[in-house]
Amino acid sequence: MSISIQTLNDTLIALITTVGIAVALSLAFLAAGAFAQRRRTHGRSAVHPVAAPAQHPTQTADARELVLR
Repeated sequence: MSISIQTLNDTLIALITTVGIAVALSLAFLAAGAFAQRRRTHGRSAVHPVAAPAQHPTQTADARELVLR
């Protein structure tokens, strides 16, 4: 049984094409996911501003004692 060079060449081209398409689709999905995540993050901050006042840490008794000295 012999395998011709043409068959090997066709198989190699098919394999390279399949791997290339898989890589291109993977990169497209990653880019789409990153774009959607970025858009969601920007959308949240622009559409829903934070209305609550900033929470400042409260002073403990030890801190007040140091300030009074």
